Amino acid sequence: MPLEMELPEILDLPDKLLPCIYQINDYDYWLLHGGRGGGKSQSIARLILWICEQRTVRVCCGRETQNTIEDSVYRILVDIIGEYELDFDVYNNRIEHRRTGSTIIFRGFKEQGRVNIKGLEGIDILWIDEAEAITKATLDIIVPTIRKNDAIVYFTMNRNVRKDAVFVEFAKDPDCKVIKINYYDNKHCPDNLIKKALKCKKTNPADYDHIWEGNPLDQASDYLVSSSKLDKAAKLENIPKEQYRKIKCMAVDLSGNGGDLCVATLTESISNLHFKASQREDWNEPDTDITKGKIISLYSRWQPDILILDADGMGYPIYVSVKKAIPKCLAFHGQGKSFRQNAFNQRADGYLTLKDFIDNEWLEIPQDDTRDQIEFTKKEYRANGTVIIQKKEELKEEIGESPDKADSLMMSIYGLNYYSYMADAKGDEDEVVFMDTSYDPFDN
Repeated sequence: MPLEMELPEILDLPDKLLPCIYQINDYDYWLLHGGRGGGKSQSIARLILWICEQRTVRVCCGRETQNTIEDSVYRILVDIIGEYELDFDVYNNRIEHRRTGSTIIFRGFKEQGRVNIKGLEGIDILWIDEAEAITKATLDIIVPTIRKNDAIVYFTMNRNVRKDAVFVEFAKDPDCKVIKINYYDNKHCPDNLIKKALKCKKTNPADYDHIWEGNPLDQASDYLVSSSKLDKAAKLENIPKEQYRKIKCMAVDLSGNGGDLCVATLTESISNLHFKASQREDWNEPDTDITKGKIISLYSRWQPDILILDADGMGYPIYVSVKKAIPKCLAFHGQGKSFRQNAFNQRADGYLTLKDFIDNEWLEIPQDDTRDQIEFTKKEYRANGTVIIQKKEELKEEIGESPDKADSLMMSIYGLNYYSYMADAKGDEDEVVFMDTSYDPFDN
């Protein structure tokens, strides 16, 4: 790195961020993350303004949502322009360089529930601030829109949770330079911020770790389950070796939209207190007769004590059809009445029950993708204090897939929690038919 190179005052960046200058042509993507006071946004703002003075570029400063321009990095840029008396015209919705003609625009990518890419064609530099808020759906649309040769994308973020979409997508990308910087790495960090950081370190170590060290939260306030609890659920330890009541529940989440999967999960006891999501099968089949056959085939193979099916929307006709063959089949209605007083509906009841099982380390979930979907699941509180779970459609938009695997597991835990008595009544063989067959409707 040519540190002997004399830089203009505007580019007096923290040493950790000097690669942004010296290696600017080596990477298409730059991911700057860390805690408060690291100088990430200030440094990228200075670099962009300097580039705008050297040559003609089109810059977009964007974020997931932007109600007004004051929500953007507009004020940071305007303050630097004033401090150094730079040759820009500042308008209420854009900034233009008088000599080079460089233009800086400001955008919220999500407008009225849809991702808007209008005006992003021909952009040379895209700067996404507060990138921890960017959803996977937005990322998948916005980034491919930046097609110009030598275009650069900057992400600045204070990480929220460990699976923030931007971090997951770019942290290991060889074409992305990742730099973590905190207040103690920033020679320009003001004394009052350092004092606040040290006070927080002493009084609230957990807040300090997230706010000032820039580490992701174990569980953000709106997320259902903590990441550390889900990690433990991958493989439970110290399961007692004892005689126990064996009980199995099979749950099927049926696809409701194009691209969604039908998912069957079998959860069974592995001690008197512990359970394991032992089997799972996924399929994508528009033919409802084939799906019905698949469910009956799995029921015969797995022989569960409890069978519960998603009976909402397009799933209802399949439930009715399956129930004719398996009379004890139960219906799960996501919008149905909850057993819990603090749950808004049956789906919230199921997820709060799933959370209890995970938090208490009663449930082993070996499937990585199921745990991932649970980790992304969010909750919110209604005015009456009841909990409601984020809609499947909203979560699909955020993470790029429908949470069918999480929903299927949730339904199986719901069945075990509220209908375990069915295992004791299993003697009614005249009502339940186990077919001695190896037939699978998906085998050709």
